[in-house]
Amino acid sequence: MNRMKRILCGGLVFTLLTGALAGCEKKPAADDMAYQMTGIPRDATMMTVNGQKVSTEEYLFWLNQSISMQKQYGNLQDDASWETETDGKTAAQYVKDDALETLKYYYVIASKAKEYGVDAMSEEQSTDLNTQIDNIAQTMESQNLTLQQYLNMQAISEQGFRDMMGRLNYAPSNLRTKLSEEGGPLVPTDEEMDAFLSEEGLHQVKHILLTTRRETGETNEYGAPVYEDFSEAETAQVKEQADALVAEIRAAEDPAALFDEKMNELSDDGRDADGNLAAPDGYLVYEGANMDPDFLAAALALDVGEISDPVKSQFGYHIILGVDADTDETRSYFPDYKMNQLVEEWVAAADVKVENERFDAIDAKDFSTKLTSLQDEYIAQAQAQASASPSVDPSADPSASAQPETSDTPAESPTPSAAS
Repeated sequence: MNRMKRILCGGLVFTLLTGALAGCEKKPAADDMAYQMTGIPRDATMMTVNGQKVSTEEYLFWLNQSISMQKQYGNLQDDASWETETDGKTAAQYVKDDALETLKYYYVIASKAKEYGVDAMSEEQSTDLNTQIDNIAQTMESQNLTLQQYLNMQAISEQGFRDMMGRLNYAPSNLRTKLSEEGGPLVPTDEEMDAFLSEEGLHQVKHILLTTRRETGETNEYGAPVYEDFSEAETAQVKEQADALVAEIRAAEDPAALFDEKMNELSDDGRDADGNLAAPDGYLVYEGANMDPDFLAAALALDVGEISDPVKSQFGYHIILGVDADTDETRSYFPDYKMNQLVEEWVAAADVKVENERFDAIDAKDFSTKLTSLQDEYIAQAQAQASASPSVDPSADPSASAQPETSDTPAESPTPSAAS
C-alpha cells in the first residue's frame, strides 16, 4: 500500500542549537478516507498478526463489511440498536471485534503462506487481479461512479485494496497447493482417513432396490413421472423375492461379489441411457443426509461387509451392503477437513497484538454514519448524472461492499445425493 513519506521535522542545525527534538508526524493525504472517517491515518498499524502489520484502512474495510452484514440481518437500524447487548457485548463492540477476528484469520493464513514460501502472487495471478479491478472499474463507470469513489465508500485506498485482494485471493490458494504436494498435510494417510471418516460419521453403502411402484405414464407439473404403488399382493411378492435374495447373497462364498452381480442385474435404482446403474459405487451416507429416513437409518447401522435385511421405503425394498467409505470422493473432502484443523491450530497459536488506543478510539456507529453519508452523496451524484443518460440504470446501488473472493478458505462438509 502507499505509505506516506516521512518528513524530517526541523533542520539538524536548529535541533542542535535549541537542544529540542521535535516530534515527527505524517500529514494524512487529502484522499485518506480512513483519516476522514476516524481521525486515524490509513497506514497506521491497527494490529499485528505474527509480526505482520495490519493497517487501519484494511481494518476499516472489514469493519464496514461486518456492519453491512449486520444491517442485512435487520440489525443496527437505529441508534438504540448499536447499544443492544448480547452475551455482555454491545452490537457496536461486536462488529469491531468481528472485523478483528476476520483479519486475524486471513493474516494467519498469509503468514503461513509466507512461512512456506508461497506468499507472492504469480505473474498469472497478478494479471488476474488487475483484471478483477478493471472489471470493478468498468462496473462503476456503468453506474456513473469511478473506481476511486467505490474505494472511498469502503474507506480504503486503491493500493490498500490491491494488497488486500492479493493476500486474500491468492495466499490461501498458493498455500493449499503447497500443502497438497506429495507428503504434505493435506494428503491423507490411511490412518488419517479412518479418523476423518469416523469423526465426520461418513459411511458408504451400496443397495439393491426392488421397486414396489410403477409409472402411470403421466407426469407432474415439473415433468417428472407420476407413480402408483403396487397392490398388497404384488408388494408381498417383492418382499419374498428380497428375502430370498438376501439369503442367497449371505450364503455365497464371496457375498460382496454376488451382491455386485445381483445389483447390476436386478436393481431398480437409477440407470443411464445404456442401462448402467447411475451409482454403481453406492452412496455416501451420514446423519442428516437428504435420504429416505428408513433407508438412512438402516444404512448407518451397517458395518463394512454387513448386509441388511430387506428395508422398506417409499421406493420399494432395499438390500443394503456396507462398504469401505475410503473412496476418491471422500478423499476429495479431506483437504477441507484438514485445512480447518490446521487453521484452528494456527489461529489459536497466533501472536496477535492490537493497538488498543487506536482500536478503542474508533466509534463504529460514527464511522458507519459518516461512510453512509459519503455513499449517499456519491449515489446522489451518480443518479443525477444518470438522469441525463437513459442508458444508465439509476436504481443500481453500488454502495454495497464487495468482499474479496476467498475461494480457498475452508469449506463445509459435502452433501451427497440421496439414494432413490
